[in-house]
Amino acid sequence: MTEERSVPDFAHFWEQFKRYPLRDKVIAALGVMRWALRLYKFDSREPFIIERKVQVLKWKGGIIEVGRGARWAMGSKIVVGGHLRFGSRAILGPHSTLMCATEVSIGDRCMFAWNVSIFDSIGHRLWMERVGEVEVEAPITIGNDVWVGPYSIIMKGVTIGNNVVIGAGSVVRRDVPPNSLVYGNPARLAGKVERWER
Repeated sequence: MTEERSVPDFAHFWEQFKRYPLRDKVIAALGVMRWALRLYKFDSREPFIIERKVQVLKWKGGIIEVGRGARWAMGSKIVVGGHLRFGSRAILGPHSTLMCATEVSIGDRCMFAWNVSIFDSIGHRLWMERVGEVEVEAPITIGNDVWVGPYSIIMKGVTIGNNVVIGAGSVVRRDVPPNSLVYGNPARLAGKVERWER
């Protein structure tokens, strides 16, 4: 029995595109062109938008998989030496940094504000008194429908559940359960989230 490959259905996206104002149509079209010109860097073929001045650095052995309709905003920097999965319709905000040395998995419909930092490695070896050598790298997993406020930092080894809101300027060092509102440095639980919308 042969497997049939599914053909991407662009009807939904074309209908949305037709409703955009002219300025947004130009931005989206240019963003898809930037994606097409960098297609050799991606291990998935789903179209998404790359805005101006986005740096994509892929080390040897790195894997970049991006879902359909995602968006990387102006001035962002993506450095990948491990396996990056970036969900469909997820948005990485302007001037954000995403560094993946081992594995970073980001779910669908996530929204990262401006100047967000996500890194799964501290980049150098470290020894501490009474502890010894500290773990340098650990994977990050972010669920679906997560909203991260500006100037937040998501550190190595963190798992964030679905439907989470992270307040501005938070430093997330520990796991966050689903349907939670957290903020602060370090980020602490501040309430339960029923739902949020763009």
